[in-house]
Amino acid sequence: MSLPLVHRPNRLALRVALCSLIALPPLVARYASAQSQNPGSITPSPPGYKEYVAILGTPIGSLPPLATYTLTGLAQRSPEVIARYGFVEDMALPLAPDSGGHNAHSLSSFALTGVLPIDLGGTVSLTLGLSNQQCSGCTGTRFMGSLDGDYRLWSTAIDHAANARRFTVAVNGGIGVGNPATGTAWTGNVGFPLAFAVGAESGTQLIPFMTPSVVMVTTSGSSESDAIHSIRAVVTGGVSLFNSKSALGGSVGIMYIFVPKTQVGLGVSLSYGGR
Repeated sequence: MSLPLVHRPNRLALRVALCSLIALPPLVARYASAQSQNPGSITPSPPGYKEYVAILGTPIGSLPPLATYTLTGLAQRSPEVIARYGFVEDMALPLAPDSGGHNAHSLSSFALTGVLPIDLGGTVSLTLGLSNQQCSGCTGTRFMGSLDGDYRLWSTAIDHAANARRFTVAVNGGIGVGNPATGTAWTGNVGFPLAFAVGAESGTQLIPFMTPSVVMVTTSGSSESDAIHSIRAVVTGGVSLFNSKSALGGSVGIMYIFVPKTQVGLGVSLSYGGR
């Protein structure tokens, strides 16, 4: 079913969301700069690297973003299960010298996510998974998990043709946990997904989407001098393939944590259910 076009309250919500989106990057940059000037929190690693490793140890950093029904402009009717795989080719690249080689660390992550509908325009999800570093001397597989939710703020058809394109703005957030090399890591994230659906609602749709986010990360289980308490900007995105008549779906995605010299993570997701 299609949702009605935007009403006055939703216009106010959209303005608030867009103003927040504009205001967040300067605040994040200012806070990150202050963190990078605290030598005790990052040395001997490059600025931001410990935060990067901690975030990678949780689903928000290592798994492709969720392309839920919230981004389609349609209501989810039943539970959905999503298998997600993420890959970072070299998470140790920021440690590499300007010349010569280094010991590359790849990261592979796999998880299952269960998604439940809330109301007509939102979902709540639980993710449980494993991340595995691949290099000489790495400690192997580690557990991670998260509790997430999203809600559609605004959705409208761009034109009135049978295959009308639809633009959607949503808000999402979550709490994640993992156990990377920096110690037990906790993350809290808030983002604003932007999606553009192309194709008839009764058939197959291609949905490009992007989510700029702010991630708060903290670690425990290590000494106080090595503990991490920081905020980082993260952007995720991808393309989802969706058909309202099919219980199967899929998407490809990217993940990037704003730390110098880091790589873009790649991922793929396969889903079943929701109709």
